[in-house]
Amino acid sequence: MFQIKRNQLQHRYEMGDRDFSYLDLSGLNLENMNLKGANLQGSNLKGTNLENANLKGTNLINCNCYRVNLYKANLSDIDLSYANLKEGNCHRTRIENACLDYVCLERTDFSEAYVKTVSVRCARFYKTDLTDATLIDVNLTQAYVSEIYYSKLTRLTNCFKTEKSDLFEFLNKYSMQHDNGMDTTLDELQLNFF
Repeated sequence: MFQIKRNQLQHRYEMGDRDFSYLDLSGLNLENMNLKGANLQGSNLKGTNLENANLKGTNLINCNCYRVNLYKANLSDIDLSYANLKEGNCHRTRIENACLDYVCLERTDFSEAYVKTVSVRCARFYKTDLTDATLIDVNLTQAYVSEIYYSKLTRLTNCFKTEKSDLFEFLNKYSMQHDNGMDTTLDELQLNFF
């Protein structure tokens, strides 16, 4: 991994460069930095300070964000799939229309965060702090949730949706075929579904 400094990163961004993938940005102070629409895929952000940074539309797939500081950062429209956000600080962070699939959120602080319409398929919420957080349209039934911290002020809206089973969808399709005069045997059903 190639390591660069804040002023180099800022200069490259201002010159129109948006590809900062697979860089070592660990420990840098990037407070208040505008990285809107940047590609940071696979970068090392371990211990990086991104307080109040604009990361809207940023690609953070497979990033090491261990102990990253995202206090009050704008994380709308980002993709954090497969990232390690363990022990990260997302206090008062705004996350909308984002993807956090397969993310490690162990001991991550989301207290007072605003999280809306975020995919968390197979994300790991373990000892995650959701104290006074607002979660809207975040389907927690698709995530691994264990020992989370919350308070009476934690707001969860539309967060426990169950999805239609593929089996029921299949049976409905079979029922329609059968009603239309298409005969299907049990063996054919098993072959088609299983």
